[in-house]
Amino acid sequence: MYDVQITERPALTLIGRHHRGPYPEMGAVYQQVVGIISAQNLLPQIQGAVGVAWDNPDIVPAEDLRSFAGFQVAAEFEAPEGLETFQLQSGPHAEVLYTGPYEGLRPVYQHLMGDWFPKSGRQHADAPSYEVYLNDPSTTPPAELKTLICAPLAA
Repeated sequence: MYDVQITERPALTLIGRHHRGPYPEMGAVYQQVVGIISAQNLLPQIQGAVGVAWDNPDIVPAEDLRSFAGFQVAAEFEAPEGLETFQLQSGPHAEVLYTGPYEGLRPVYQHLMGDWFPKSGRQHADAPSYEVYLNDPSTTPPAELKTLICAPLAA
């Protein structure tokens, strides 16, 4: 159904904001983060958007979902006032490259978590999964959006 690859991912340093609530609300959180980054003239130091998610929306009520709307920066980057730093660890990850609108991500996660993990014999690490957004939703048609889903694997 979806092609799952096992790769070694580097550690990532993110700046952004934590959010609690429905995942579709993350767009508004990203707009807030971009506003702060723009106001501080930090756009040249930003390397790309990354969304972090802790919870399964099929189990956790929408209002309790935990996430982080972030942008990748250099490890020594100092977060400006109003934003937080968040670290993603390096190591083996199960990855799926998805092309299409963000609204179509849920079935990809259902396949990865509900089908691939149980059949693979691998365990999800005690760390959140995350999405690397490979193109800009403000300039890319929804059908052409590329999202790399990364699920950390236990050693």
